[in-house]
Amino acid sequence: MDETKILRSRPLELLAPAGSFEAFKAAVENGADAVYLGGKTFSARASAANFDLEELKKAIRYAHERQAKVFVAVNILIADQEFQELFDYLYTLYEIGVDALIVQDIGVAGLIHSILPEMEIHASTQMTVNTSWGVQHLDALGFSRVVLARETTADEIKLIAERTPLEIEVFVHGALCICYSGQCLMSSFIGGRSGNRGTCAQPCRMTYQLMNDQKENLLANKNTGEHLLSPRDLSLVEELAELKRIGVHSLKVEGRMKRPEYVATVIRLYRQAINRIKDLPEAGTESSSLLSPDEHHELLQVFNRDFTKGYFRENPGAELMSYSRPNNRGTRLGRVTRLENRRLFLKLEAALHPGDGIELWTGRGREGVTVGTIWRDKNEVEEGLTGETVQIEFSGIAHPGDRVFKTNDALLMEKARESFQEGREQRKNPLTMSLSGSLGEKLCLEVKEGERRVAVYSASVAQKALKRPLTREYAFQQLGRLGTTPFWLEKLELGIDEGIMLPVSDLNEMRRSAVEELLKTKPRQKLDRHMYRQRIEHWHQRQTIERKDLVTDKNVTPRISVAVSNMDTLRAALKAGAKRVLIGGEHWRSRRGFSSEEIRTIFESCRKQGIDCVWRLPRILNQAQSDILLESLKKTAEWTKKPKLMVSNLGELELIRSIDVEWPFEVDYSLNIFNEASLAHFLRLGAQVVTLSPELHHEQLAHLAKWPRTELMVFGDLEMMVSEYCPVGSTLGGKKGEHCARPCVQAPHYLRDRMRYDFPVETDQECRMHLFNVKILNLYEELAQIRRMGISTLRLQLTRQTPEQVSRIVRLFSKAWDTINAGKKAAWTSEEGMDDLTALFPGGFTKGHFYRGVL
Repeated sequence: MDETKILRSRPLELLAPAGSFEAFKAAVENGADAVYLGGKTFSARASAANFDLEELKKAIRYAHERQAKVFVAVNILIADQEFQELFDYLYTLYEIGVDALIVQDIGVAGLIHSILPEMEIHASTQMTVNTSWGVQHLDALGFSRVVLARETTADEIKLIAERTPLEIEVFVHGALCICYSGQCLMSSFIGGRSGNRGTCAQPCRMTYQLMNDQKENLLANKNTGEHLLSPRDLSLVEELAELKRIGVHSLKVEGRMKRPEYVATVIRLYRQAINRIKDLPEAGTESSSLLSPDEHHELLQVFNRDFTKGYFRENPGAELMSYSRPNNRGTRLGRVTRLENRRLFLKLEAALHPGDGIELWTGRGREGVTVGTIWRDKNEVEEGLTGETVQIEFSGIAHPGDRVFKTNDALLMEKARESFQEGREQRKNPLTMSLSGSLGEKLCLEVKEGERRVAVYSASVAQKALKRPLTREYAFQQLGRLGTTPFWLEKLELGIDEGIMLPVSDLNEMRRSAVEELLKTKPRQKLDRHMYRQRIEHWHQRQTIERKDLVTDKNVTPRISVAVSNMDTLRAALKAGAKRVLIGGEHWRSRRGFSSEEIRTIFESCRKQGIDCVWRLPRILNQAQSDILLESLKKTAEWTKKPKLMVSNLGELELIRSIDVEWPFEVDYSLNIFNEASLAHFLRLGAQVVTLSPELHHEQLAHLAKWPRTELMVFGDLEMMVSEYCPVGSTLGGKKGEHCARPCVQAPHYLRDRMRYDFPVETDQECRMHLFNVKILNLYEELAQIRRMGISTLRLQLTRQTPEQVSRIVRLFSKAWDTINAGKKAAWTSEEGMDDLTALFPGGFTKGHFYRGVL
């Protein structure tokens, strides 16, 4: 059997979320094979309760006793000043038996591989990996598993699984991010709460209006709803057989912020669905359902924003979205028939019980109430049944015909709570026991649990029975008293002499001793703390040597990079004196980009003029687009001199190295260079320039400036989101799959938030949405401070500006930068330049995170 078939024959792993110990128990008791959770630090769900050290130990012991695994999320970008705390945290997690770490920061991944290679690491979906090329890079870094981007389709997953030995994990249920995970800076720039640091404020769940250049609401008469960035919840429960067939190993349920009852219900239903896969027809026909209608109803009832299959089959357009509301919809309960004397009459389409939470959708909005007493006619009843008209107390306003939804089902919640109630644990492992021995000897009890086997002996020798000999039934009764332990006695084999007896206290003690041995955690390979410290010291020394070597070799003169997106703005930049240009990147549908021939001509022309030219690759590429780029770059490799490329994701880096490992490249800010370790990773691979994260504040930047070849964005549009979802096409163009009327090319579009700020929207040639900050980043006044830090290369991100704006901006910054670098700081003041920039952009500026940083 080949490796691919072996992988696909493995059981599916059901991976559950837990934000508290109660939710953790709910996950394990309802059938999770593994649970992922966060500690009190370094976790992407900072506002969850999370686990302190003692709770982590307790959770790991509880899980391992029940043959479940525990994965700890260390899935944020980590600042250099936090690394000492991180070193101690990693050692502790290894020492207490954590099964794997989920990691976002590529520098941290390299660190763990160097100082703690015994620890298994999984690549978080925050690493934005959606191609076989990106997975290849993770494989080289020592990852054993990748959590693919939620935007990855079934066909892409299958191809990736076939091309990698890494385990494939995908999200199958729960909340969706509208942006590619790891690429969203919206919460960061709006409020300083960074999704890359675990503190996202979820601005995507707020209301927005789609505006044109004339400030008209294009959806005013369409009754679409205003939650234009709020997706439905993912549910792939009926695709589990297909996921197994295409090579997925782990099925991940989102929800570390959800209550334990939610975790219990979703995990129970997914466990039932997984167990039923084997009963499907061989081909897994679409007509076969893994859950019954009632079970599907429970899945909806526990929480839903309506369900979607996401991008699993195709781009669903508007069917991805929950435009009307960003929170739980509940399930349809019925309609109001009348309101009379504070009694609300409801015609039921589903059962209703005291304690249920319901919500009325009225003309004035939505009003929620918890059901108390229920009446049918004049009689108090314990429940209202489908088809009946019942009455409940209600002091609000409602009208006949108003829709009513059940948002909380009291019986379902009680059922969920019972599954993880203390002292009523049901998840137990089967034991096979064998009791053997002869008269006058100590009896031996051998206990087997899976591959594990222990043997214990009685304290007394077996004696001849005078009244009640030891029978199989009596032995089974005594040895099967396993109480609250995570075991149950499945089988007992008896190999003893007839007519013998053993005191019941001996049988009980043998059972207790055997269970105690089984519960002992299999010792992990011991890692001496002194040896661990030596590894850390060696890692520090390596980085210091690498930095010194680079500093010794560097010969970088202060310069300005100008990023442009078409020929007109390129000409304007060059005419204004630009000596380094970044061309390419995304090709906006709103304007003409660069053709392949133009790119070749530009490189040849720039080379003759002594201008440094770099070809920026797109921020996101799927598998098919990567294959197209590969063929294009193979032709490019035949040029007289290979062009320098700027990679925006890990897949692009592996792709160009597959053609030529020496191909000159630079690294864009989208790879989240947040600390020395991540910077060193790319410089070690040969990056000629690395653009630092826009989420760093000035003290962090000064620290990283000790390294050469760093670039900092100081002016231009800050891209806050990139998404496969296009709000323009989905609401105005009927977008679904490949179909769309392409309204995005007709005029500029904006998303207006509740504060009446208009965020520019661009659509690229692959129909992805790019959402920009309403204010332009401008660090013109900080140029002297930036130079004192040691940063020599600045970037002007002018991919959306007019040629006139490009020309003026390049001249202003070039003059200031040249003056500062010539040591004539006293001859330069920012006032005049700022006046010019303000005239160009009256909407105002932001200094981004230069002073405030991120939480």
